[in-house]
Amino acid sequence: MSAGMVREPDFGAAAPRVGRPGRYKWMFAAIWLFYLVDPLSKVEHADHSPQWKALNYVMVGVFVVLYGVLAYVVYPREGELGTPVRVSSVVQPVLLAMGAIAIVTSLWINHELAALWVFTGTGAGLALPLEGRRAYKAVVTVVALMTLCVAVGAGRVENWLTLILPTFFAGMSTIGIRQLAVVIGELREARETVARLAANEERLRLARDLHDLTGHSLSVITLKAELAQRLLHKAREAAADAPQPGLDRALKEVEEIEQVSRQTLTDIRKAVSGYRRATLAVETASACAALEAADIKFDADPSVAAAAGVVAPEAEAALAWSLREAVTNVIRHSGASRVWAGLERTGEEVVLTVRNDGRGLAATIGGTDHFGGHGLTGLRERLDAVGGRLAIGGPDGDFRLVAAVPHRGAGGVADASVESVAIS
Repeated sequence: MSAGMVREPDFGAAAPRVGRPGRYKWMFAAIWLFYLVDPLSKVEHADHSPQWKALNYVMVGVFVVLYGVLAYVVYPREGELGTPVRVSSVVQPVLLAMGAIAIVTSLWINHELAALWVFTGTGAGLALPLEGRRAYKAVVTVVALMTLCVAVGAGRVENWLTLILPTFFAGMSTIGIRQLAVVIGELREARETVARLAANEERLRLARDLHDLTGHSLSVITLKAELAQRLLHKAREAAADAPQPGLDRALKEVEEIEQVSRQTLTDIRKAVSGYRRATLAVETASACAALEAADIKFDADPSVAAAAGVVAPEAEAALAWSLREAVTNVIRHSGASRVWAGLERTGEEVVLTVRNDGRGLAATIGGTDHFGGHGLTGLRERLDAVGGRLAIGGPDGDFRLVAAVPHRGAGGVADASVESVAIS
């Protein structure tokens, strides 16, 4: 394998793993319910009525089912290493039901079952979003409710000390594991970004070398062939009366050499042009790196980087230049703190939308870009060439650049005569 090629890491059998999503992995969260066996055994041997014991079993059984449902709902079934937990609308109702059972059980039925609070804290740390520190706040709330129940229920200080550490640290440890999964996912994405950028740099290097070395040599061969033809023509004209079959054959061979070298040079230039064509995958990675360096958050839908094959290569290049120009204007002029990019198919078009929360039209349209000429004028020309369209505008806090190109295989061609419009 050549030194310039990019190779994905090979995880052998001895490499440590952090566990991938799976259909039955949720059971690892539910297996800790085993620790409820001890308080249930105390219920079995308690000096109470059968009705009281049955009520304990029912409450614990319902709690176990709710906890299992919570783990089953949020744990990812598939995905890459570091896939975060799933978002579900049933999380909050299930957690509220678990908390209600823990309150009722520890206050009025059996304070020995206050261990249910440990699993309630774990469920809060497992299922609630990390954004806005909601999971942290939920774990602290569970600890506070547990403390209140122990105090109101005339529980002993020893019971509270026995419960507070497992409840708090179980919830916080679960949150820590989730954050580790997020970091692993970000590292995986960073590795993929580095691989894409490295592959792009290698393509550019090959294109430069191919153009500089082979292109120069073929140009020289073409010129030499033209010179040889002129010399042979002069030689044939100087001895026009004598038959010269060898000279005619040599002239024909030289003409073919010239044709082959010209065609080869044309093919190489086309290949170099293809190597240098902008792609959405590479521009997305470059935009991520540039915006991160500018301390601007970038949210790109996965469909943007995965657009290869959805549109023609020339159309994808036009969209890639649109993304580059939008990011350049954001960094230079908008003063934005967040950028969002998405790609969707509407009818016979594929539409790229780049939004930012910075200043509006007057401030965001820059002068010239780094590839020459006025940026937006250049974009219109690129999009017009592939039958696409461009729209820009929007108020402060919601400025958008929208570029659309025909979908691959679309029956018609998008109207190229499109003006800039303000998007309300």
